[in-house]
Amino acid sequence: MSSGRFLDKSLKFDFVFVVVTFLLMATGVMLVYSTSMASEVEFYNTFWFKQIIYFVGGTILALALIFVKLDWLKSAAIPLYVASLVMLVIVLFFAGDVVKGAGRWIDLGVIKIQPSEFAKIAYLLTISYWLSRHPVSFFNIKSFVVPFGLFIVPFALVLKQPDLSTALVFIAVTLVGFFFAGLSIMDMFLIVSPVLSVLFSHNNSFIFQLLWGILICCVVFVLFRRRLPKFLTVFFLLANILTGYASTMAWNMLEPHQQKRVNTFLDPMSDPLGDGYQVLQSLTAIGSGGLAGKGLGNGSQTNLSFLPEEHTDFIFSVLGEQFGFLGCSFVLGLFILFLWRASSTCKLYSDPFITLLTMGACTIFLFHIVVNVAMTVGLMPVTGLPLPFLSYGGSFALTCMVLVGLLLNMRYQGRRFSV
Repeated sequence: MSSGRFLDKSLKFDFVFVVVTFLLMATGVMLVYSTSMASEVEFYNTFWFKQIIYFVGGTILALALIFVKLDWLKSAAIPLYVASLVMLVIVLFFAGDVVKGAGRWIDLGVIKIQPSEFAKIAYLLTISYWLSRHPVSFFNIKSFVVPFGLFIVPFALVLKQPDLSTALVFIAVTLVGFFFAGLSIMDMFLIVSPVLSVLFSHNNSFIFQLLWGILICCVVFVLFRRRLPKFLTVFFLLANILTGYASTMAWNMLEPHQQKRVNTFLDPMSDPLGDGYQVLQSLTAIGSGGLAGKGLGNGSQTNLSFLPEEHTDFIFSVLGEQFGFLGCSFVLGLFILFLWRASSTCKLYSDPFITLLTMGACTIFLFHIVVNVAMTVGLMPVTGLPLPFLSYGGSFALTCMVLVGLLLNMRYQGRRFSV
């Protein structure tokens, strides 16, 4: 146990983490600026200037969070969780801004806030606090009741907006939380196996059916090794078989044009002039950048607005067109360095709350990065998940900076709980 001073001199300030964070923010502002260089609006109404304001405000929040005691964070978890649910309910009935049929924002006149973004933080704090005090185990099925209840409410409210991509973030955080709260790799495999059964069995082709068969064999092997209670063994086995057959039957009942829509969702490039148009333009932008790119502000896909949502969802495509393979590699390297430095906090302390909160925050960042980049290169269906620090967006920028503040807090205040 160290002295009562705020910062322990034995823990050096993590300049690498802070510098990488500011490099990512600067890159984001630069890219957003490049997408609006031809805009004739006043500079204070441009996306890039607003993004600077968001980052400045977020930096102030992050610095303030460093001084918040861990005990205070734990005490505030449940009230923040309840407040986030109230805001999500308000969105359902009084959404002040509807984009593409989805009501996700509350319009306060001066600013618009996206409650689902702040719900991520509130949920992360709450699930981390609960799981740090109540580990989960398949041999104590009651240990899942409260965590599932904490998860399902915000998940359902966000899904109702509808915002599937953000709802999936809650699933990712929950699964990672379960792993660090006591579940093994085999346990995690059993949880996700029914989803894999749906993906592998929806198609009648030999390859997909073979993959599904291999999956069932793996499930049986894991169940044999884990020796779970009989009802759980039966549950996981039936869940895989029934979801697999149900998926196959549902697929066969679809009309040819309906199957085409599903295939287009899974493989956007199968319909390049329809649902796959966005990905096609994104690939064109990235491919045209070559090794070193066309330079800041240059690029036909960006300048001629062929690239959809270029300042938000497809900002990585702008990066590829203007700075090429080298620019994309540099930014991805920064993200890897960012996540490595963030997760390194877990090695310093033994407090489970620190581990859960740190890895949960890293999961949110990683999920956004993987899904957004995979979407822009055609490896995943197009979603609305922005790229951390690079995509334009007030609520998301503030969310990223609050998570940065929490990560710094874990590193410097966690010493009071270390052993």
